[in-house]
Parts: sequence; C-alpha cells; structure tokens
Amino acid sequence: MRLIKEGSYKEGDKLPSVRELCESLEVGRSAVRDALTTLKGRGLVEIRHGEGTFVTGFNPKRYFQHMLMPHQKELESLFQVREILETSIVKLAAVNRTEQDLVAMRTALDEMSACHYDENGFHDCQFHLAIAHASGNNILHHLLESISQTMGKSMADFHRLIASKPDLIHDIHHQHELIMEMIVCEDASGAHEAMLLHLSYVKKHMRKGFSIRSEFIETH
Repeated sequence: MRLIKEGSYKEGDKLPSVRELCESLEVGRSAVRDALTTLKGRGLVEIRHGEGTFVTGFNPKRYFQHMLMPHQKELESLFQVREILETSIVKLAAVNRTEQDLVAMRTALDEMSACHYDENGFHDCQFHLAIAHASGNNILHHLLESISQTMGKSMADFHRLIASKPDLIHDIHHQHELIMEMIVCEDASGAHEAMLLHLSYVKKHMRKGFSIRSEFIETH
C-alpha cells in the first residue's frame, strides 16, 4: 500500500509475481497472498487470472466501503473526517445550490418531521447527501455517501436514541432548519457555523450513546 501511494507502483502497472514479492519483501507466500487480497478488497489492485495483479489506483470510496467500524475509537475517527468534509461541503452548497437542490433538502426535512425522525436515520442521511450534491463536487458527494454508509450500521443505536427523545428531535430539527436557511440565503460562512454546531451536538450525544451501551453490556 505504501509503495502504491508513494508512486513506486503507478495506476496500470503490473505488480511483481508472488515469488518476486516474497523475495523483495522477505516474507512468505501466504503473507503476500493475504496482502494482495486486502489490497483488492480496498480497491487498490485488480487481480486478472492468467495475467497477474495490476494497480488500479487509490479510490477513497471503495476504501471506505470495505472498512468496519465496530468500536467507538474508529467511529469517532471517521466522524472527524465527516466534520472536516461537511463543514467545507456546506460552504460550497451555499454558493452552488440550485432550486432542485433546495427541493431535495426540503423534502428530506419534511419527511423527517412527518415521521418524527426515523429510527434508521434515512431521511437525516438524505438531507446531508442533498447538501453534498448541491456542492457541485461529485467526488465529495460520493465520498460522503460512502462514509455515511459505513457509519450507518455502527450508529443504529444512536439513531434509535434520537427517535426516542423528543428533545433531541427538536434540537436536531432546529439545527437542520438553520443549516438550510443559511444555504437558501447563500451565506457560506453562516452555513459553515451552522453545520459545525450541528455536528458538534451530534458527536456529543453519540458519545453519550456509546457510554450508555457500554454500561448496559457491563451490567448484563
């Protein structure tokens, strides 16, 4: 992985044979085969039977799709990535959004309000993805989509916690409305601050949710 990222092996290059990799890296054949399987799973290489292994390039979307996030530490790290991305994405959305984008955002918020926040967080996710789409940057949109899918499974308990507490629903609804208001007004700075406030709030309660779940596991 390091050699690919550093450019020693470029996209389209054929990797050395398993025997050659064993010799150059001073490891056994099973270790090389396991490594190639991992690289394939992360979308870095393509194994063509009868031809060899070829570099496909680093694709963040495929990388995130193969990550597992079972623990709080890893989930918080991924959430940090989301904070960095979304606070920048929302600024672009405030500048580039179209009327169709605003309709998509409003639809997601209305659906969320109608069902008093769905337990799987579907409409919440759709709102954030609509903002990413409005940024006009397809790479950012696909990257956020992949991160959201990865986090979705791990945050199932968190979404259920929100759905069970009217005060949390009220706060998140208000935060979402503020974000949309800033986007409608084309206020990039205000949108950035509103998104940061929202994600900080979510992170705080996400940590509480992990704490509650840990205490439950320890006492049962």
